[in-house]
Parts: sequence; C-alpha cells; structure tokens
Amino acid sequence: MTMTITAVKVPMPVRNQPHRVLCRLIPLLFLLLVTAGCAATAATVIEEEKVVNTKPMYRYTTLLVRDFELIREVSSPEPVPPGGGSKLPTGQMPGELSAHVVRYVTAHRIYMNVLRDGTPDAATLVLTGKFLRIGRFKISVEATLHDGGTGQEVARFRQTLWDVLDTTVSFGELGRELADFIYRIQYK
Repeated sequence: MTMTITAVKVPMPVRNQPHRVLCRLIPLLFLLLVTAGCAATAATVIEEEKVVNTKPMYRYTTLLVRDFELIREVSSPEPVPPGGGSKLPTGQMPGELSAHVVRYVTAHRIYMNVLRDGTPDAATLVLTGKFLRIGRFKISVEATLHDGGTGQEVARFRQTLWDVLDTTVSFGELGRELADFIYRIQYK
C-alpha cells in the first residue's frame, strides 16, 4: 500500500510592521545627531606650512624661542567666557605661548638646547612670530623659523585655532601644534 502525502507550504502574509522599521531607524538617527554635535564643538585647526631649506635641519643644535609679537589691535576685549573658562591677561599671552613651545619641543628631544633668551649663532634656529587675531572664539598665529647665522627665513607656519573657550588650554594646544610643526620639518 502506498501512501502519498502532499504538503503545500504557503508563505505567511507579509505584515506591514512600522514599529520594527522605527526601532532600527531611531538608533541610527541618534548616532547621526550625536556625531554632528561633536563635530560642531570640536576645536578645528587650520594650518599653512612653508619650508624653504638652505641646509639640512639636523645641522641646527639649538632652538631659540622668542616671544611672539602682540599688537593690541588684534585682540578683542571679551569678557570671561561663561562656564568657568579662564582668560589670560593679554600681556601674558606671548610668554605663555613661548613657555608651551619650549616645553613641547624639549619633550620631542630634537635639539640639544631649547632656550628663550640668548644670542643666535650659525647652529641656532630662531622661532619668532606674531598673533594675527585673538578673540573669544579664535586665535590665529603666524610663526617663522630663521637661521641664526644669516637671518634667512627657513620655514613659515600659520595656524588658526577655533572654538576657544579657555585660553589657557588653547595656548597649550597651540604650543603643541607649533612644536609638532618643528618636529615634522626636521627631515625635509
């Protein structure tokens, strides 16, 4: 006796389930909003670098860091920012930036001597610069490196730091960026 069983598998009807689509879409939208908020509050650094070497950078054994020039017209008198940020007095800004540059360049161990005062010679690289703009939300500087013996420009660096709420922290970041620039050009 033979028995034949025929089974027919009918697919279940597709139900429109909008709550499942929303459950997948909401975390994606949340992630998009969070990352967009982080991008808007990040400190953006715009830089321009120009290196004109007449001799290899490894020949310099000393870096002489001069205080940057501060013109009173470039700084805007802004009150202390809300939220507990600190603001350096305008007269202390060049010395503060120079101190940070010296600290970070010394940490890189590029030069045998890193000085703030001294007389340049042929083995000295001199860092000078000026503040282009200092405001509540923006600090712009232009730094130049000169050969100590000839006075010829070796490199130029321009940087703008945005979203400045705490000038003490911002000068630390600016000093680190200048030291990183000096480190990067060592082998050019």
